[in-house]
Amino acid sequence: VITLPTTADGTVLTTTNPKAGNIIQVVQATKDDVFTTTSTSNVDVTGLSASITPASTSNKILVIVYLNAIVTASSNYYGGRMQLVRDSTDIARGAAAGNRVRCTTGIAGNGDIFTQNVGINFLDTPSSTSSLTYKVQVAHTQGINIRINGSVNDSDSATYGQRNLSSIILMEVAG
Repeated sequence: VITLPTTADGTVLTTTNPKAGNIIQVVQATKDDVFTTTSTSNVDVTGLSASITPASTSNKILVIVYLNAIVTASSNYYGGRMQLVRDSTDIARGAAAGNRVRCTTGIAGNGDIFTQNVGINFLDTPSSTSSLTYKVQVAHTQGINIRINGSVNDSDSATYGQRNLSSIILMEVAG
């Protein structure tokens, strides 16, 4: 016997009759290979996208991203950035301020090489029942290598080389 969840008044909760805040569906995509770019404008991290079709326009999408990123330069390590995108729309960006680049998060440091494990959590309100694709884009304002999921020189070595995992999870939240 399967017992469906109910509210205090006995209403059965389903994907077509959820309670506000219920998670209706979960989608995950993982990336386990290496991606590298020197692009100065945002480019998709290939293989790191997920699609979801909301059941109602009042529902929201909770986006959770975990990204392993490294800037592989011994100088010019400032200016790396990540951008969360829904279809072709930049979402989760900082405020406009002079000449500063608006993005979801950045990667920078003051050492020779800088690694960052990037976490992005964003509750999106797409107001849609169409299929939506969420992805991450990266760039470096100075054209320096940004590498996803790899080590500094990506050597084939148990001492110096490694392969990391990045992921994106989408959760539809009832509105």
